[in-house]
Amino acid sequence: MSAIRGITLAICTRNRHDDLERCIASIAKQQATVPLEVLIVDDGDLPAGWLEQIENKHGYPRGYLRYIRKSEKGLFLSRIEAIRKSTHDIVLFVDDDIVLADDYLSRLAELYERNPSWAGIGGRDLLIGRGGWSWRLFCGVFLYGSSKPGKLSLSGYGGAMIKWGAMKAPFRTEYMLGCNMSFRKSALAGVAPVDWLSDYSLGEDIYLSIVAGRSGQLWIDPALTVTHLQSVDSRDRMELVAYTEIVNHYHLLRTRRRHPVTTLLLLWTSCGLLLRAAIRTAHRAKAFGYLRAMRDIVRGRRGRSSHENIAHYGNR
Repeated sequence: MSAIRGITLAICTRNRHDDLERCIASIAKQQATVPLEVLIVDDGDLPAGWLEQIENKHGYPRGYLRYIRKSEKGLFLSRIEAIRKSTHDIVLFVDDDIVLADDYLSRLAELYERNPSWAGIGGRDLLIGRGGWSWRLFCGVFLYGSSKPGKLSLSGYGGAMIKWGAMKAPFRTEYMLGCNMSFRKSALAGVAPVDWLSDYSLGEDIYLSIVAGRSGQLWIDPALTVTHLQSVDSRDRMELVAYTEIVNHYHLLRTRRRHPVTTLLLLWTSCGLLLRAAIRTAHRAKAFGYLRAMRDIVRGRRGRSSHENIAHYGNR
């Protein structure tokens, strides 16, 4: 056993007050076996006195919830700020719209103490099922998922997480699920901003996994569970999210130093995403983002940040 000093539970949030309170309430039910701090990193505006009211309502000591108001927006920048300001040697990131299982923190602490070589540990979302036959077929044909639950696909996507619910024991992984992922702080020492991870920062969980994975093993424990309610509040526009879903994965492939042929595989996956969006009325706006991303990769404009590229074409 290798003792850990404690866990910093970091909640990166932006104007989701009801979701944030639900998340904080689930944390209050935890039986932490190591020292714990709750760090709220905010890109929005909490009403005056809100934190004090929440502390009183859910039985937290006054000042227990640490609050950081950022001036420069962006989820990845919030992650970096949490790493810098964390007190403890384990940093657990949770989204503000999740509910933790009651034994989450005690189990997480035990896993870290029993496995000193593990650089990061993640859990699974109970609302991600195994997918129907059509979704599994899509993941296989268009390389959106891997045949192994802990592997990214050949084009760099994490669709294999639909297999996580079928796993009965912890398994090695290349990537975490951003709504609940933890790392040893030392594994992320020196992580710095990158210009293509802006605002919603799609893919930042894979990026942090890549960085941490260079110093130790990453594992998923399927018994570490959350319910991710997928709030739609404060998310970026659908077209912009779709754009970054492709372009940011191009940058992730470069970060992982994949062979140039993987760009062609990425474009193949992009064709599948484009087709899927085009035939689903509710996601039709995504098709424009996918199409522009594919065009930028082919034309070599992928070096710009996501917002620069969207501005280049004009807003819809």
